[in-house]
Amino acid sequence: MNYRKILLLAFGHLCCDLNSHALPALLPYLAAAHGFDYQTCGLLAFAYSAVASLVQPALGLLADKMSRSWFIPLGILMAGTGIALTGFLSSEWTMLAALVMAGSGAAVFHPEAARYANIVSGEHKGVGLSIFSVGGNGGMLIGPIIVMLAVGGLSVGGVTLGGFGLPGTAAFFLLALVMASVLFRQLSAWNIGARTKKAVDASGSNDWKAFGILTGCLLPRMGLTMAFTTYLPLYWQGVFHTSASTGNLMLVLFSVFGVAANLSGGAAADRWGYRKVIRVTSFLALPLLAVFPFLTSPAPAALLLAPLAVALFAPYSSLVVLGQRYLSRNMGFASGITLGVAVSVGGMFAPVLGWAADLWGSLSPAMHLLTPLAAVGAACSCFLKKPEEK
Repeated sequence: MNYRKILLLAFGHLCCDLNSHALPALLPYLAAAHGFDYQTCGLLAFAYSAVASLVQPALGLLADKMSRSWFIPLGILMAGTGIALTGFLSSEWTMLAALVMAGSGAAVFHPEAARYANIVSGEHKGVGLSIFSVGGNGGMLIGPIIVMLAVGGLSVGGVTLGGFGLPGTAAFFLLALVMASVLFRQLSAWNIGARTKKAVDASGSNDWKAFGILTGCLLPRMGLTMAFTTYLPLYWQGVFHTSASTGNLMLVLFSVFGVAANLSGGAAADRWGYRKVIRVTSFLALPLLAVFPFLTSPAPAALLLAPLAVALFAPYSSLVVLGQRYLSRNMGFASGITLGVAVSVGGMFAPVLGWAADLWGSLSPAMHLLTPLAAVGAACSCFLKKPEEK
């Protein structure tokens, strides 16, 4: 594995994904400045996420037909420019157009970047795709921090750092421009696209049935991860009656465990196989999620966070790599499904869990809905097919 190249792609992934995670932190400033209501803020967020997730398979197919290294820096530049423009626009419709551009940039970036990450990982694709995905996880932390510093400002000892108001969103454009320039120069020298296209044309094949079974593992896993992560702070606050800061601390710990599990899961997959990692973690998730809602004290629940992070995050790179192997002639399309559509569809389960919690009066009984979802993923993992060697 070429660590220099995979780290460069991971930093590119960070610079792309920090834009999507900056948007929720930016919405309160936009609402205060322009008088937007909750519906308008929801529409702006939907414009980015829907385009970024649902357009990725189509752009993945385009990348499969005409692989171009400049798709990667172009996607980063589009995403950063779209978010930056929201600070300089006054109409919700022009902001909507800017966020559609930003979401399209994310959709352009991910399929081709995931393909390149697969190639430069060599024989250690589990570790390579884990490092690549951790770059995206880093965007969850960096995006809101940039908003806090560049837009809101941070007071330290009576001195305010940053805080340029909405024009501070220009920081996202500048960061995207620098990263896109570095990647454009570096990727052009690699000349991976043309060589890969010849190899795929010569020996690649698609196994759509196997990919369908993999999707049966992937969608429940994303639903579990998105729902559990979304409601974790609220669970600590509403069920265990702790402070909001304690709930947020549990979320931070769970995220740290998740990053470590992601990396260790990639290494385990390279050693013991992708299917084995998916199966073991799928069946590990079942008892953990079944027991969690019955716990009445925060201490034992906190002890379950580390094994739950392993069960939910460790198989991530294995799912992405297997998808690329099952659709070896259309790795871009496979990446669009595993990195885009699966996240969007998985996110739809979070409102279902919230609706159940409102209906039953607590998040504790609603959490029982995660167990059958985990059972579906575990059942599908039993039928995963060994990919053909290329």
